[in-house]
Amino acid sequence: MSVREQLVALAKLGRVDASTQELDRELKEIPKEVDGLRESVAVLEELLSKERNQLEQAQKLGEQHDATLKEAADALSRAKAKSAKAKNAREAEAVERELEVTRRTIKEREAEREKLTAAIEQVRISLAQHEQEFGGLKEVLAQKSAEADARMAVLNAQRTEALSGRDALLPAIPRDILNRYDAIRGRRLTGVAEVRDGICQGCRMAVRPMQYIVIQREEGVERCAHCQRYLYWGPWLKDDEAALEAGESSPATPDEEP
Repeated sequence: MSVREQLVALAKLGRVDASTQELDRELKEIPKEVDGLRESVAVLEELLSKERNQLEQAQKLGEQHDATLKEAADALSRAKAKSAKAKNAREAEAVERELEVTRRTIKEREAEREKLTAAIEQVRISLAQHEQEFGGLKEVLAQKSAEADARMAVLNAQRTEALSGRDALLPAIPRDILNRYDAIRGRRLTGVAEVRDGICQGCRMAVRPMQYIVIQREEGVERCAHCQRYLYWGPWLKDDEAALEAGESSPATPDEEP
């Protein structure tokens, strides 16, 4: 392969790769939105789990308070019965102290139970709200996931079509040039650029005059000293495309007919 043929193939390869850049960017970005939603669903699901656990523990504590209150009420009833059976002032005074302690215990337990009941209600309200949000977010996730899958299928089809002729260009490009082209493209998105009027169209910097002459004379493969991209002369690609169009549109000669 001549220098010109190598660089024309490389320029075409650059065009093919450039045509997929936006597709690749969108293919990379689409999953991020869905992943963000999945993360939000997971966070909310964890919060719901914690709130359900809190509600369960609070309800158990409420049952314990109810049992304590019942025991205190039973103790109060027994103390009242003992008060009625007191035989003297000392016994009556002792029973009265017992009654006072029991009443105070019941009052404290009732206050604690009221606070606990209010806390349980708040947890229930929060849990119901978060369950509603969770259900809505899961629906949004399912919708966005389906939309993302459909969009990515379209983009992948477009990408496959855009890359359809890429493999046919590779045999014309030496392996070392191709490897270096891929490395440059990884850093600068494009690994090849047109040189026009002595200016690299990739970085807009002037190339050395001798380089420009070498490129135009097809004497060697040159790279921009500033951005390291491979350089090709624009008219080569235009001539190649014009020849291709002429070949496709011209009528077949008798020798070409089957």
